[in-house]
Amino acid sequence: MDKLYDVIIVGAGPGGLQTALTLKELADESNQKLNLLIIESGKQAGTFFTKYPVHGQLISNNKLYTGKPPKSRYAERFDWNSLVTKEKKILMRNYSRDFFPRREALVEMLNDLVAEYELPVMYNTTWQGTRQTEQGHFEVVTDKGTLHCKYLVVATGMTPNYPPIPGLEHTTPYSEMKKKDHYRDKRVLIIGKGNSGMECAQEILNEANLIMIASRHSTRLAYKTHYVGDVRAVNALLVDNYQLKHQAALLDCEITNIEKVKDGFNVTVHYMHAEDEKETLFFNEIIAATGFRANIDHLVKDLNLQIVNNKYPSISGVFESTEVPNLFFAGTQTHGLDYRKTFSGFIHGFRYNSKVLAHKLAERLGYPTNHPTIPNEEIVSHILEELTEAADPYLQPGFIVYVLRHEGGVWKQIGYQTIHEYESTPLQEGQCLLAASLEYGDIHRFTDPLSIPRVPGEPKESVHIHPVIRVRNGQNVIEKLDLEEHLENQFMNLPTHHQQLQDFLNTQLGKKVNV
Repeated sequence: MDKLYDVIIVGAGPGGLQTALTLKELADESNQKLNLLIIESGKQAGTFFTKYPVHGQLISNNKLYTGKPPKSRYAERFDWNSLVTKEKKILMRNYSRDFFPRREALVEMLNDLVAEYELPVMYNTTWQGTRQTEQGHFEVVTDKGTLHCKYLVVATGMTPNYPPIPGLEHTTPYSEMKKKDHYRDKRVLIIGKGNSGMECAQEILNEANLIMIASRHSTRLAYKTHYVGDVRAVNALLVDNYQLKHQAALLDCEITNIEKVKDGFNVTVHYMHAEDEKETLFFNEIIAATGFRANIDHLVKDLNLQIVNNKYPSISGVFESTEVPNLFFAGTQTHGLDYRKTFSGFIHGFRYNSKVLAHKLAERLGYPTNHPTIPNEEIVSHILEELTEAADPYLQPGFIVYVLRHEGGVWKQIGYQTIHEYESTPLQEGQCLLAASLEYGDIHRFTDPLSIPRVPGEPKESVHIHPVIRVRNGQNVIEKLDLEEHLENQFMNLPTHHQQLQDFLNTQLGKKVNV
């Protein structure tokens, strides 16, 4: 237990495992010895997914055919469950042929990754406390002893959140929802309009005689908001039933009290859009699907961490705690940086955060870095090819960016970073830093997202995902170029994009870039 590890990762879920996989690949590539340990409270990897989602079906896409090989970077864009490795030996398509896999397939895949890549996981180990030493190292207290490391990565996922609603303790938590026939011919209230709540409603749609779903905010549908954490169409049957007056209701209200009475509950609600109206409604059963928050309570207490958005740790653009140096976060806990904007709350988003984090850890550990050069005459084609093929910018739009540095007349690949790191990286005289990303326009200014007008020839009016190129010069000024959207996102074969990007770079660099 006195061994000093380079890195300890707390949590063998997809965020922690992705960090470990990429870091191990980097160590192997540079012939570095890596002292790594993952600790996990459960008996296997992916313990969270042995319980959630409660009814078993994931809502992360598993698209099998894309027109390109399954191991290609392009196909990775549409596989939202697999972790990313160079060899891509293990992919979700080998565990499930369903577009929305069952959670059991994910657990099996994660454990096979641990075995295949020989990741060092200490199972059945409870994390109890954390201290930082004068040297900046960490003491990680567990029920099996105290572990020591230079860098600590917390990837403990989420835990159920229970808001302070009077009487909520009388209700059934989402995690303990009873079998569906228990709700037969009963009046049921579900607290929470997220995917968990809608999933519960769908499970008992043909059992309960009436279902109401309540929360303060109106139902947000993912196809309208372009945020996958909002209600997905696969979970939205109750919305149809509500609109068609089929013994279903969506209540925008504050629940002010839940009183246990004979055969059920009296629930007092204060409506949000009904001129201050209050009402008491009776239900036989109540299910609390009130969301999740970061599972780091004792860490917050031990190290006095800040919390943002009432659920995530405060972190920098390299996923490092804003209060504690060398403390990093992985997985869904990184979503505080892009909450409700992009996809760090989900595997297909945060796996790229974990890749970035692994590279930062490798830098801190002193691994040699390699920044390949790209000839000036190839730079425009290189950028457009990256934005056509790579999954990182496609699945983390406007958040994970592809960075190149220009100095001494040469372009160097820096790799992927968060937009936050790109904007804050110090520049020396004569350098400029380019960030290539894929981004959406402002979808929220349109009432109907299925009827958004296009403005051909006006790239800045593109609402669909499209290339955005930023250049920072030595004076720290950022210039931006939008390139027009394309129906199939095939940007590399568009002559107008080549010309516009060439002209932009010519202007920014003050000299010709041959294409």
